[in-house]
Amino acid sequence: MRPRLRTLATVAHALGLVLLVLAGALLVTGVVAALLGEALGPLALAFGLPAMITAGAGAGMWARIPSRPLDEVQAMLVCTAAWLLASAIGAAPLMVLLDASFVDASFEMVSGFTTTGITVFSGLDTMPASVLLWRALSQWIGGVGILSLFVALTRSSALAHRLSGTEAHKIRSSRSVPGPLRTLQLFVYLYVGFTVLVALGLLAAGMSWFDAITHAFTTLSTGGFSTHDASIAYYREPGVDVNVRAVEWILIAGMAAGGTSFVVHYRLVCREWRALWDGSEMRLWIGLIVGVVALLVFEQWREGVGMFADDALVTTHAANAGGLARAEAGLRTSLFTTLAIVTTTGYATVDIASPFFAHTAKTLFLILMLFGGCVGSTTGGFKLTRVILLVKVMVRELRRLVLPSAAQTPVVLDRRVVGVPELGRVTALAVAWMCVLAFGTVLTTMLSDHDGWQALSGISSALNNIGPCYISIPEIQQLPSAVKLTWMVAMLAGRLEVLPLFVFMSVRAWTR
Repeated sequence: MRPRLRTLATVAHALGLVLLVLAGALLVTGVVAALLGEALGPLALAFGLPAMITAGAGAGMWARIPSRPLDEVQAMLVCTAAWLLASAIGAAPLMVLLDASFVDASFEMVSGFTTTGITVFSGLDTMPASVLLWRALSQWIGGVGILSLFVALTRSSALAHRLSGTEAHKIRSSRSVPGPLRTLQLFVYLYVGFTVLVALGLLAAGMSWFDAITHAFTTLSTGGFSTHDASIAYYREPGVDVNVRAVEWILIAGMAAGGTSFVVHYRLVCREWRALWDGSEMRLWIGLIVGVVALLVFEQWREGVGMFADDALVTTHAANAGGLARAEAGLRTSLFTTLAIVTTTGYATVDIASPFFAHTAKTLFLILMLFGGCVGSTTGGFKLTRVILLVKVMVRELRRLVLPSAAQTPVVLDRRVVGVPELGRVTALAVAWMCVLAFGTVLTTMLSDHDGWQALSGISSALNNIGPCYISIPEIQQLPSAVKLTWMVAMLAGRLEVLPLFVFMSVRAWTR
């Protein structure tokens, strides 16, 4: 078999099971929506027909094409193709039920499967339950990773090993953990367990079972899709019968869990409590959250806004709150927003552009968009370990300027010398990240009416899979299709961590 056909066959075989997973997700969504009383005709067209076609194609590709071991490049091709297929197929229900264009429906699904959370749809409060569930489920699947999910189910050790270098950035660690397959399976088990815990907590706090499940899906995935236009701020509105404090603290815990490395979770399950502080990334993660919240509170006090404002914007859900309750609400709002940004979840209890936050905070949020959470988590962004490595490389180069030329200056992370290939890959990723950011900002500015600041916030939100930006939903809806396509590429680049997307577009990768 010629190289091109061999690569296509190898990739197609792996994608067959991806299609089967998607078909199952479509079918489950349609069945649940039918049980909720939605009309069977539209559901059959929106979910049943795509599920049948997808399942048929997937079964044929999986059963009829011979299985071959994946090399690293082929694993990257599979990862990228999986997200593209999921987004294109997932757009069908939105086109049928919402009469959306293919571009808008695909944008929403790319945002869903990449756990970005940018939306082009409004009217969520009156939207069919099937659409809301499908949006939430797409983020939950995207958070765990389409490929991670089916590798855990099929117990393919070889594929798990290859994926550990591409999509499964989730499982890389210098710590002692099981092999790739076992680690992927543990990742899925912990992910499901945390999702169940968050759903039960939200249900106990007064949410409906539907809202509790959908928000649990989008919390652990750090995706941020909500069932309401106002996002989590909906539960602060008068007349909404929930314990808003409990809801927000549960979501804070869920976002923190999603933003923390699942390797750390595994070690905690094994009662290795030092996992909370013995890694550079965890120390930076905790310090970053505490430091940002402290700075937000200080800036609110200095400028007399937020929890220190006369109108007590933060306590609109508790108008008669006393001083202690007001302080708790302000601290909760600051912590909630910080975690929503740094974990790339994107939930909102207060608009980040509102007067609640001081001017410094709005700039800080844009910087936080670039960081992301821990390597091995469900978050987007550049990841904190890579930030640490880049800083260490910079420090090493500064030391080389003053040390003798023969001096050894290795980069050490958590008592481990980081090899030159790994440093080179991190540096290449940083350069690629900046190129996508710059190119996307320029295109957004050229093709829309938005200024550079808004364009930068929008493309940063897309690339780092965050959601909130300084462009409103109505303005996003009015963006030209070319800009939406640019943001879709940025969302995919961010989720795949840029390099696999570049490999996918390389002719050599398919013909080698």
